[in-house]
Amino acid sequence: MNLRSILIGAALLCLSTVAGAQDLKPVKDKSTKLFGYQDKSKNWVIPPSYSAAKRFNGGFAIVEQEGLKGLIDEGGNWILKPEYNDIGKFGKAGLCEVMRKEGKTRYRGVANTAGQLVVPAECQGISIYQSQGIINAQRDVDIPRWGRKALWGVYDANGTQIFEPQFSSSPSWSGGSAIAQSAFSGLYGVINDNGSVPLPFDFLAAETAGSGFELLSSDFVQLAYDSRYFKTSEYAYPGYVAPYDPMGDAVRAAAWRVGPIGVRLHRNSLKYIELGQNARGRSATCSDLPIDWGWNRFVRLEPYECDEGTPGAMLNPEGNNYYTVKAILYEADGRPVGEISSWGWLDAECSDGVIYKAQGADTWIALKDINCLALPSFTISLGGLRSIDHGDVLGGLGLHNYEISRMCDPNQAVRRYEEIREGENAGITSYLPRPAPELRSARALDDAMRSPLFRRNFRMGQVVNCKTSATETGVTLTLSKNLTCTFEDEFRDPRFRMKGEEEIFWGPNNARTVRLSLERVDSRKSPDAMKDDLMGTDMSFELVVSLYEEDGRYLRTLGVVPAPDYYSEGVLVLEPLGIAIMEHRSPGTSRLELKGARKLPHSLSALKAAK
Repeated sequence: MNLRSILIGAALLCLSTVAGAQDLKPVKDKSTKLFGYQDKSKNWVIPPSYSAAKRFNGGFAIVEQEGLKGLIDEGGNWILKPEYNDIGKFGKAGLCEVMRKEGKTRYRGVANTAGQLVVPAECQGISIYQSQGIINAQRDVDIPRWGRKALWGVYDANGTQIFEPQFSSSPSWSGGSAIAQSAFSGLYGVINDNGSVPLPFDFLAAETAGSGFELLSSDFVQLAYDSRYFKTSEYAYPGYVAPYDPMGDAVRAAAWRVGPIGVRLHRNSLKYIELGQNARGRSATCSDLPIDWGWNRFVRLEPYECDEGTPGAMLNPEGNNYYTVKAILYEADGRPVGEISSWGWLDAECSDGVIYKAQGADTWIALKDINCLALPSFTISLGGLRSIDHGDVLGGLGLHNYEISRMCDPNQAVRRYEEIREGENAGITSYLPRPAPELRSARALDDAMRSPLFRRNFRMGQVVNCKTSATETGVTLTLSKNLTCTFEDEFRDPRFRMKGEEEIFWGPNNARTVRLSLERVDSRKSPDAMKDDLMGTDMSFELVVSLYEEDGRYLRTLGVVPAPDYYSEGVLVLEPLGIAIMEHRSPGTSRLELKGARKLPHSLSALKAAK
């Protein structure tokens, strides 16, 4: 007998065995009330001994004894003993999921056709990729500082560990690679089934694109890689600022934006002061710090671990280590320039800001108003002056115990890291240039934008937040002193969204300006946009509010509205943005009545009439 005949015979035997198993049917014995399996001739092939039984599938059948499920072969032999509350089906890789209960808790594992538990039934979650022969398992692991947490790991079909538990969700496998999210940073990377990490965990978002990948890096660079992990394109978003770095330090993470910590302090909000006395009490004479501010550089006050002997060292009661507050100078994009104070502490606070002792000699003040008038010298009254107890980080940085201790929870820490990354870069897409007008709409735009409204440069104090309330005689505005804008960012490839508020910085000389412009839109997508009733076209336009540098360079778009809502007495009101734009500076009052103001029609002629 030749080899071909042997192989054909073996194949026929396997087919007949499977067919025989498929012919077996579960039948309930009337006398014992138990289930067994009969063939087509109604002969008992497997005697009745189960409280429940299912049909054979792939040569195996799930049966139940005393409320627990097991798995038998066509000969009635146990593949998996009845120890489980549920058993799944075997797939191409010969793997199935099993589940057992302990009280209300469910534990899952993976078994093979030999009856071996390749992954013990002690996991919170299981994902089996049968075509790749890969198992994702979520199981409890002990993590230093964080305690016992349930994280996802990756295993092969034999249960051999490929990646130890470290992922916050189950990686999605395709063609031997998968996108995974680190449980320790919240960032994404790409892993391989051979245990390598071809694209590290440095990305805010990631998704597959054909056989390659689209990624958004944590410094807001959009990248594309092919299936061999070669970079094929790279695009950096303008306006990115390297965020405050928690460095994995619980105190640094908790302290971000608590008081002046981690806040970007510019030339006109961080001053050298000399304390004095005036008729109203304590005062401070403010002047510029003798440092090179360059172009839009800023300073951050940041806590760093230090020696116990450092002057003003603050104890961390959670870890019995000590901290000082350094002052670091950064470029406009967040690249560090260097330390300008290697140690110091927050000494006192007042209504206008927080006083910082720089290396224990100089006294600085971090003003709460980022748009303090850019004057070379001025005096402020230190109203509500209160000393800060900097014996430990709780009093010295204004923290609570729980704010530090919650950073020991990986979920809380990751959320904080995300909050810092996104909070430092809210509105990054607003730095993208607006689309150029089409030739067809250019003429209508040119005619509509001849209004003086579009030729004005509005400065700090002329563009402020407002709330509107209609009255019988017009509209009443409740005005703010500053301008804070809400930004919504959307990245498409890969998809990533973030939303946040940001107080608008008017530049180191308070000389940035706001200008208005028009932009053509699809009337079907924006039915409330202004209609062109000047040139008689079918076009629609929206109003764009943009911020410009003092030298006239475009900086960013602050908002877009379908149409202005009110224009009266030199005041333009944009209700959706909560912004009032005034020909003159805010009158210094929180309320302003626009008598006779009525809603403007959504047309270009109404906007052109504004003078």
